Amino acid sequence: MKLRRIVCTLLLISAVGLSSLCSAALKYGDKGDDVKEIQDYLIAQNLLHAEANGFYGTATVNAIKDFQTALGLNVDGVCGTMTYKLLRAAAYDEIDINTYKPGDYIPEPSNSQNSIVAPILSAVNVVTEVAQQAGVGDIIKLGMKGDGVKHLQNRLSELGYFDGDINGVCDNATINALKKFQKSRGISADGICGNRTYRALEEENPDPSDGQYYSANEPSEDEPFTEFPGYGKVIHVEATAYSSQEPGLSSYTATGTICRRGVIATDPSVIPLGTKVYIPGYGYAVAEDTGGAIVGNKIDVAFDTIDECYQFGRQFIDIYIVD
Repeated sequence: MKLRRIVCTLLLISAVGLSSLCSAALKYGDKGDDVKEIQDYLIAQNLLHAEANGFYGTATVNAIKDFQTALGLNVDGVCGTMTYKLLRAAAYDEIDINTYKPGDYIPEPSNSQNSIVAPILSAVNVVTEVAQQAGVGDIIKLGMKGDGVKHLQNRLSELGYFDGDINGVCDNATINALKKFQKSRGISADGICGNRTYRALEEENPDPSDGQYYSANEPSEDEPFTEFPGYGKVIHVEATAYSSQEPGLSSYTATGTICRRGVIATDPSVIPLGTKVYIPGYGYAVAEDTGGAIVGNKIDVAFDTIDECYQFGRQFIDIYIVD
């Protein structure tokens, strides 16, 4: 674990160099280079298992919460001054998140850190070579090799998503299979196998006789989900989309959770809050929100960005209640 953290930190510092202190709190829905910077730091600490895309989404909120929990900070998912200062210090190996306690000294950033960038650049080739090896439980991306990749390929094969060679090489076929699995489970289909994807993979049971079995295929007219154990009734709904990025919308749902992909707003008299559903083309979701216009057989499907909402549009579809 320590080796992986050092590897990520070296790559991070060689890429970003010295950056100014975050001047304002960053929170869910924010965008820009400041967000990308803290995402890079979170990746360096093996806390964020997604691309540093500059959007403060659910994955970033959860990673910040994990960091705050580890260091004994107020756990709110917001990157304020103290969270940022500690996060940056951890990325530069000036503190150890495993031993730090509130009140410990935190070094102030200085230009002297620039002096360590040059020697690190010369080590990038070696570091990259080490980073390509993946053990079971490591974050897995395109191009990696090792037992971790073989384990992933075996699991995807058992679930019916991968039919290639179990060779321990994370090639395009493996990534495509992984993306299909992620999409079917309502996980961001980024082709990166991190903690959330691992949990989903291990929760699945490929034995159809098990009551928790889910089909690896999306439902179709000639093979509806209702013939598989684990699925209840089908409801025909009018589905629209929304995002907390839209002006005037809250970042939180009616039940107090963060508005994010994987959440839907429903009429509780039709689909009670807490119900898990499967939405074709979207994946699994949980009813955690309500809305004034969401009455009867209508649902509002949450996305992280407004662009995704436009792509989804308005649809009349069958959704599947998960028992």
